[in-house]
Amino acid sequence: MNKVLKEISKGMNLEDNLPVYGKYLADLYNRSAAVELAMDYYTYYEMLEDRGKKDKNLQRYAEVISGIIGNVLTQKQTGDGRNRAVTEIDGIRNEIYRKVDGLAAYADIFSRYEYVSNRCEYLFKDTNLGDDYSDEEFTREIMQYIFSDEDNTVINGKISEIIAEIPLRMTKSKFFQLLSEGLTVYNQTDRQTVDDFVYVLKSSSMLILPEQTEDFQDLHEIYMYAKNMNYDTITESQFRDLEQKLKYAADHIEEETGLYMMLQGIVNKIYAMLNCMPYVSYEQENVACSIRILQAVNEAFNNGEYKTLSDDITESFGALEGVPERLYSKISSVEYGLDTVREQYMDKISGTNEEKFFRELYITRYLLSDSLFIDLAAVREGFEQVKGKSESVDIRLYVEQKRDELIGELTRFFHENRKIVNRSVMALILSRLPVFFNNITEIQDYVFHSVSNCTNKAEKAAVVEIIKCIINEI
Repeated sequence: MNKVLKEISKGMNLEDNLPVYGKYLADLYNRSAAVELAMDYYTYYEMLEDRGKKDKNLQRYAEVISGIIGNVLTQKQTGDGRNRAVTEIDGIRNEIYRKVDGLAAYADIFSRYEYVSNRCEYLFKDTNLGDDYSDEEFTREIMQYIFSDEDNTVINGKISEIIAEIPLRMTKSKFFQLLSEGLTVYNQTDRQTVDDFVYVLKSSSMLILPEQTEDFQDLHEIYMYAKNMNYDTITESQFRDLEQKLKYAADHIEEETGLYMMLQGIVNKIYAMLNCMPYVSYEQENVACSIRILQAVNEAFNNGEYKTLSDDITESFGALEGVPERLYSKISSVEYGLDTVREQYMDKISGTNEEKFFRELYITRYLLSDSLFIDLAAVREGFEQVKGKSESVDIRLYVEQKRDELIGELTRFFHENRKIVNRSVMALILSRLPVFFNNITEIQDYVFHSVSNCTNKAEKAAVVEIIKCIINEI
């Protein structure tokens, strides 16, 4: 295969070498997906015993997955059956993507209200910071923490961590100035990088809200409760209720996200096997072993009752031990050939079956990556792009356009929300921007100014506790 790849890189004997390389990589992808699917599908089967009957969507996904595994993958179907399965699994994948995207949006929302809640806590606790407290000494503690490491990356991370928590005391105009200056760093990048960064800022700042669906009804009600709370006059009973609701939301989001991440992993591996199916055989023992496990679990699922698998099937898991790692090593050593084909030979295979073959391999590469929720439409678009294609947009003007849009949306948000909520959003955005200090003195001045100008005793007490916990790694 090394010889084949060398010849491909030199444009030699492509008519023979491209199909040989493609089938070799498809075989590795298929084996990797099959082995990992066998392991994950059994875990999923056990999980369904607890959750499947309560969650209609989960049960529906399980039935589609079961049908594809039982009727297509284990039966080695190609043609129309395989094509229908690809359409079905793509639809499920998109549904799960939207579900997790919504959960992530609510996680961002509730992190801002947790910030607010933390600063209300000391309204109902002793706010005495102690006789030995001083703003100067607290600032020194923070500076010692930030510069206790010599690695600039770690230092910048600590600066961002502190900025996100210390009292925010600045005008909106100063905030927008820092935001504008931070975005100019992206003048030397490309449109996709700008879009990704602006999306992160918007989503974490509550500018992108999830659709109100039945799936998120509980979370939406908690969001509206937190949004409509008057934090200037909040009572202790209201605070305790808010605290309880935010904890429920955080636990629910964590549980649901973990569940759907596992499910998306299974969906991606099924998708990968369907992509590779027309180009591989099932002769390898680790694939045959995986198919036996999939068939046994699938049969148990279709019987509608949870049961322990037979000893010979559970022993099959032992035969798969270490296989994923070995396959990963092999894939990593040859996968670069996909980029060579895409960048150098698309004009030669355009409009042929080989183009479709390598497009499916390119997609499979990302289905088996660590990016569970990668946008396959963007992957397909990336496959089609010609290497060296110039950016058709003046990136500096594009950054300015995105900056103006973001400032406009934030201005409306600040007008519609309470000051403490606005401060939580501003603090988070500042912590996400490239570090905007030029030297140590500027950092120290910013910290001291923020702390010393905080006259709200409850907020100050909360901030001191939070930052001391960070410093002491509690």
